[in-house]
Amino acid sequence: MPQSHNQAVNHFDWLDRFEPHPLWRGGWLQTASIKTLRPKIDVSSHPGCVAFDVPDDQTPPDTLSGYYLPPEDDSQGKPTVIVFHGMGGHAKSGYMRSMAECLLKDGFPVILWNNRGAGGSARTCQRFHHPGYTEDCKRLIHHLHENHPSWTEHGLNAVAFSLGANLLLKYLAETCNDSAFSTAVSVSAPIDMKITSQNLRRGWNRVFDRYLLKRQKQELLRPNAELNEEEREAIKNASSVWELDDKFTSRRLGYDGAEAFYRDNSAIDVLDQICTPTLLFHAADDPVVDEDVFTKRDWNPEGPLFAAFAHSGGHTGFIDREGRRWHERNAVRFFHSQR
Repeated sequence: MPQSHNQAVNHFDWLDRFEPHPLWRGGWLQTASIKTLRPKIDVSSHPGCVAFDVPDDQTPPDTLSGYYLPPEDDSQGKPTVIVFHGMGGHAKSGYMRSMAECLLKDGFPVILWNNRGAGGSARTCQRFHHPGYTEDCKRLIHHLHENHPSWTEHGLNAVAFSLGANLLLKYLAETCNDSAFSTAVSVSAPIDMKITSQNLRRGWNRVFDRYLLKRQKQELLRPNAELNEEEREAIKNASSVWELDDKFTSRRLGYDGAEAFYRDNSAIDVLDQICTPTLLFHAADDPVVDEDVFTKRDWNPEGPLFAAFAHSGGHTGFIDREGRRWHERNAVRFFHSQR
């Protein structure tokens, strides 16, 4: 295994090596394991939960939404952690709630966020989110500081999954020393979206591609979406994520096609602009995120980017031999190490 795989493990003595569960071996099974998550937390009934809305500045305004969850002991002075979901997910997705449980158990307040048009924000948003659009992240942070200062008085951290992690890395690069986050964690970020989209169309990955495409179509074709008939037909007729981005997403945003859209919105070329201490989880057997985009990079052992690579784990899976999520406990440990 390349030396870069060991960089974060060697740098942090608390970051244990990943050992996959014997029943969930290989990238595909590890990826599928997230469907078995059964977190106990019920977001809406969690003690002290606050559902909040964030209107944008357009006319008519879209209203985005999220949930603030305080820990049982809210006197520890720990930063609030904002958790961002990936494509097809939402604030109440199983992997989001599972991450929240781990953070709350350790005393971190949590915000579970719906991207524009996802989850609870679907009925109040006409417009669309995409994995390079950082303005909503900035809008959320501004809203929290202005309207809920008690939630941010001890600072902010972030955890993001898959395409949400690409977005987080883009935000961190754009803001550099002005980032609102003290510490960040990226899980299975497709930092080169062109390669990832190409991988989705190969072999068994087509199953995952069809699943993501179905979820994305459901989100885009919601009744209140701001779409003309030509755009609706392009979405309905798309047979892959690549085609959806080539015929709809890119055109909607003023690009000539998917390649130009991916080039401008992938995080791979801006990583060196990040100043925030950030831990990046990636598995060598991730079926859709190419290993080379991580292993061919020179990682500075002093940070601010720390590579937590494992030989297995799939795409956001990382279910270990004890049935626990490797990235969850080590995200919490990373936050402690940076305080």
